[in-house]
Amino acid sequence: MKKLTIYIARYKSSHKNISGHSAPCSNCLHKIKQLGIKKIVYVDANGLVQKYLTNRFKTDYVSVGYREYARQNIKVI
Repeated sequence: MKKLTIYIARYKSSHKNISGHSAPCSNCLHKIKQLGIKKIVYVDANGLVQKYLTNRFKTDYVSVGYREYARQNIKVI
């Protein structure tokens, strides 16, 4: 896994041919680091492709899904 790159995409149906912001949330980033994936590639809020070494990417964003899990006291592994 030390040589792998993860490409994260988000389909945004309201805009044809435009990807939505697809940076990983903090929970996903934790799992990506746990797996030892080396690079992250995603589309930012401006529609630009961003590339980061996983160990240099930082976020505190918690996705809507994970917020709902927390609200319902559902533990995600």
